Amino acid sequence: MIDKEYKRKVFNRYAKTYDQYSSLQDKISDNLFKKLDLIDIRPKVILDLGCGTGRNGKILKDKYKKIRLINYDFSINMLHEAKNKQHNLFNKILGISNSAFVCGDIEELSFPEKTFDIIWSTSSLQWVNNLSETFKRIQSTLKPGGLFIFSTFGPNTLFELKSITKKISNYQKTNDFIDIQNIKDILVDVGLRHPVIETEEFRMTYKDINTLFLDLKNIGATSGFESKKIGLSGKSYIKMISDGYKQYSYDGILPATYEAVYGYAWNTNSKLNPK
Repeated sequence: MIDKEYKRKVFNRYAKTYDQYSSLQDKISDNLFKKLDLIDIRPKVILDLGCGTGRNGKILKDKYKKIRLINYDFSINMLHEAKNKQHNLFNKILGISNSAFVCGDIEELSFPEKTFDIIWSTSSLQWVNNLSETFKRIQSTLKPGGLFIFSTFGPNTLFELKSITKKISNYQKTNDFIDIQNIKDILVDVGLRHPVIETEEFRMTYKDINTLFLDLKNIGATSGFESKKIGLSGKSYIKMISDGYKQYSYDGILPATYEAVYGYAWNTNSKLNPK
């Protein structure tokens, strides 16, 4: 189980520097926007679920000029960054805004039923403990014909690190990630129709294990299991991981694999209408 309070503290701590290290998350978001470009939908209200520093919300506002955007995140510091990013000087002077900022847990959505035309979520669902209940809440807050579009990470993510730490530790130090068939099954079970799920693999490279850990730390991607509060640390432990990584390294480079999962589905019986 993910310890939400622990993860909240982590994301609060790194909110100001997150954008400097989120190149992979940004690439995944950009790829998801390309999929959204193929869908003919004219939203009035959009929920950015797990909005982070507000980058994607800003793009959504530029794409759909007159929308009402709800930025939702469980890190108050991330929301502060999002607000600064999305509020321009003109709006500040006039005291107007078409954006709202809500601090809350993805698993505890409390919006009225049939509120949103689009629910967008990228690189956030991996922090959910009960995906089925979360998808139920998402379905209930979508309008009839509403679109749920998301990205998350699949089970091949960080398989190198997961394999190594399992061999040398008494407990798992990397998150579990749900596979695409389970995601598709849950979407259908809660009433979200015509699901489309795709995957893409990315390989990040690092010069040493410390650089890899620093990258994970600065995007808040360290494990959040309740069974442990300590991270991947300790000189002897890091040395063991570095030695274990030799089986995956090449030319002195350490790879870290990420499996991106892209998906979308429609509320009730709406159908895809590509441009």
